[in-house]
Amino acid sequence: MSWTTDLIHFAGRGLRKTSRQLMDYRALRGVWLDVGACKGEHCYEYALLNPSLRVFLFEPNLRMATKLFGMLPNFFVVPLAVTVKDGSAELNINSYADASSLLPLDEQGVRNWIGSQDLRTVEKATVGTTRLDTFLNLAGIQTVDYLKIDAQGLDLDVVRSAGNRLRDIHRICLECDVSAHPLYRGASTRSETVEYLEGHGFALIDVLRQSEGQEENLTFDNKAVRRKSEEWNRLPEMAGFGCRPT
Repeated sequence: MSWTTDLIHFAGRGLRKTSRQLMDYRALRGVWLDVGACKGEHCYEYALLNPSLRVFLFEPNLRMATKLFGMLPNFFVVPLAVTVKDGSAELNINSYADASSLLPLDEQGVRNWIGSQDLRTVEKATVGTTRLDTFLNLAGIQTVDYLKIDAQGLDLDVVRSAGNRLRDIHRICLECDVSAHPLYRGASTRSETVEYLEGHGFALIDVLRQSEGQEENLTFDNKAVRRKSEEWNRLPEMAGFGCRPT
């Protein structure tokens, strides 16, 4: 009957792990920002299980943004691109919608990209833009517990747009192209991104490779000391874009 005992132990471990995860989820509160939200999948489960958590989703592609409205009561959709200037910009809408960007595709980058298939710009649209500090100030948001960025080559610009409000952000997870020929012209590099954030008091705590090693998700924590009354809200144990448990 040893197999029965093993099965019971296995089930017990599974239940204990699930219980820990549920406790972790329900401890979440505060504000998360999802820049380049696409389908909202990166924050969906956390928001679903934590009604006190407020998630602001930035998605400039209106075809995609309209599908996010009403998805969850604590999802707040902002149909704008985030960049270093308030105003408007031209969005290059891609045949693969998730790859749409304010930056143009690099022809050599597309040719060399593993899995690029039929990546191409199919149309252009003028979209509204906002800086992060502008949005935070207008929305009256004092602190951000988690900032996820997937801006297709402009992730560092999103960070820079926070200005002095960068100090009010706890954790940042963003994407970097680390291929020999970046997919987008003018995309920020990994070294530029790490140097900028480390220079502003953040520490790189996790690296998750993806896309056949052509991209990395970099996670940074704000190491600035905060007063007891200003302590960060608790974050779950996660890595990458919230999709890989640590």
